[in-house]
Amino acid sequence: MPHEPATTRPSPGAPDLKDPPLLGALIHPGMPALAPGPLYPMFKRRLNDPVFYLLPALMWLGLALRHGSLTLPTAANPSMEVGGLWGESKAQGLGLFGPVGRQFTAPYVVLCRGGESADAAEAEALAALRGAGIDFPVVAKPDRGYQGWGVRALQDVTDLRAYLAPAGAGLRILLQKLVRFQGEAGIFYIREPGAARGRIVSLALNYAPHVIGDGRKSVADLVVADPVLAANRAVYQARSPAGWGSIPAPGEVVILTNARSARLGAVYRSALDQVTPALEEIVDTIAREIPDFHFGRFDIRFSSLEALQEGRDFLIVELNGAGAEMLHLWEGATSLSSAYRTLWRQYRKLFAIGAAMRRQGHRPAGLRQMLALQRRQERLRKAYPPSS
Repeated sequence: MPHEPATTRPSPGAPDLKDPPLLGALIHPGMPALAPGPLYPMFKRRLNDPVFYLLPALMWLGLALRHGSLTLPTAANPSMEVGGLWGESKAQGLGLFGPVGRQFTAPYVVLCRGGESADAAEAEALAALRGAGIDFPVVAKPDRGYQGWGVRALQDVTDLRAYLAPAGAGLRILLQKLVRFQGEAGIFYIREPGAARGRIVSLALNYAPHVIGDGRKSVADLVVADPVLAANRAVYQARSPAGWGSIPAPGEVVILTNARSARLGAVYRSALDQVTPALEEIVDTIAREIPDFHFGRFDIRFSSLEALQEGRDFLIVELNGAGAEMLHLWEGATSLSSAYRTLWRQYRKLFAIGAAMRRQGHRPAGLRQMLALQRRQERLRKAYPPSS
């Protein structure tokens, strides 16, 4: 059984490195030191998402023509809503876990925001949390969210009330126990249909968006100086308006947001070489308990890298299916060509698994259904409360 430490302490800081693209060692408790070097790939600094994903979209189209289906990957994980490709329910995916998987899953409840008053929604949420034995703090996230949209840590009832008040009607919200483990990683798992065992093909450590002080610039100035972070300055400022104009001491680490995603400026480092037989064994056991699960990523929190390698002291916070990425492609040293090779291998494997499952009688979702999910997700995103 996983367990959490009683307390965690803030990072002791980092060396004074004055060039924002070469920020130095950041230490999360339980995580390896983040060595000096580029935090983000150069292509992430120079290409916005629509431009970066143009070639992958063509890859997808080419594979769709080869296999005769644009939505074939939705058949890869038949038990997940549309295979976990797009707009799926987080709670539905977590609800598929078997007995071992549930032991390693952070407890959660789901609240459907209807047309009721904010007071009624608050009362319903508190009753659900009490019924599940979940105390504050919790993490709130949209059940159909993505890329960190609407993810917020709630410390008490006041935070809960503020989160629920602007939430639009029809928005399903997942309230999950805040995991105290500071280590975070994305574990990508693949199992060939019919194979007795699967394997971990990517392990990426995930560090929070941050800046490191130089004793001269304010937090706002440090953020604006980095083009990746600057794109999210409104999110960072809203999270900590009082500290936005403060000047961190040389080497002081300032965490900009609790939510860690590529969109919000999280930092990734590949750690596939740290995968052990013990870790792969427990992940494979959890994955094989999920009916017909073959392709996806477990987002986890862990107490220490050593414990993770022993297959203990970690908790799963999300399961992502066919639409997941291997997060190591966002490592700072990754070239554009290497990132595209990773995506090409990933897409080829995904379509091949979808084709194998189609031969077993599993029908892919229709294009009309996928477009409806996309429109719904975008509509709901506009109603998501702010991230933190």
